[in-house]
Amino acid sequence: MGFSSELSVLLLLFLTGLLVSMVDSTTTTSPACRLINEEDGHDIPDGDHKGYNKLKPLVGKRFSCIDVKKEYKYSVGICRDAVDGYENVGVLQEGLIDKKIHKIGFYNATQIMSGNDWVMVEYWHGEEYHNHCNNEQRKAIIIIICDPSADDESGVDILEEAREKKGDCYYLFEISHKAVCGIKSSSKALSFGSIVLIIFASVIALYLFLGFLYQRFVLQAKGMEQIPNYSFWQDFGNLQADGCNLVCRSMSSRNSAPYKGIGDEQLEEDLDRERDDHLLPM
Repeated sequence: MGFSSELSVLLLLFLTGLLVSMVDSTTTTSPACRLINEEDGHDIPDGDHKGYNKLKPLVGKRFSCIDVKKEYKYSVGICRDAVDGYENVGVLQEGLIDKKIHKIGFYNATQIMSGNDWVMVEYWHGEEYHNHCNNEQRKAIIIIICDPSADDESGVDILEEAREKKGDCYYLFEISHKAVCGIKSSSKALSFGSIVLIIFASVIALYLFLGFLYQRFVLQAKGMEQIPNYSFWQDFGNLQADGCNLVCRSMSSRNSAPYKGIGDEQLEEDLDRERDDHLLPM
């Protein structure tokens, strides 16, 4: 009994330790950016940040590229270590010739801005310049633009290193990806004519439906008589033809004889004829 109890305790301790290690591993390796305020450096809650929510499909991904001159390799991590072993480094520069490493920006000091089809991520607090930009800290700007055909294989491009200034220098990167494409609404506002047509069609459909029910169940009509106002619709074509005939067709007009007034001489001749009628032989 005692050996069984000790074995149960050891098994329970082992499972507890395994569970704690799994939770700790999940917590420490879960990628996330730390958003800070540009003015005071205080943290910004990422849950309510529109840009961060738009960036979430890309969080944890890595990209890399080589500059045009084949001098440097750049590794970019989206809210994760760009290269294993460099904690909190979001962008890392590696010299292909001298093998020197420079930490361009850290994702635990991040600024995010976004639009409908783009997201801009800034990693601050990189290594200081030695002979440029008044020895200020390096900064990486990553612009992620919408491309419905692009995925993780599209990679990243280094556009420029703006260091020939007195301040506010930066490394500019561009990533094309479908994850930041906004949902575009295809519906547009209906015109007045469309609204009138919809209302008219709805009224006609309601008239036919209710009329059919009334004819069928109230008047007990059958066959074609179930159509509301069936006699009217029978003559509707004739009415249209009559209207077309009246408006569109030209018909020859007959000249009526002009009206002439009756003079006194004609009246006297008619009276004389009536007086002589009794003299005619029968």
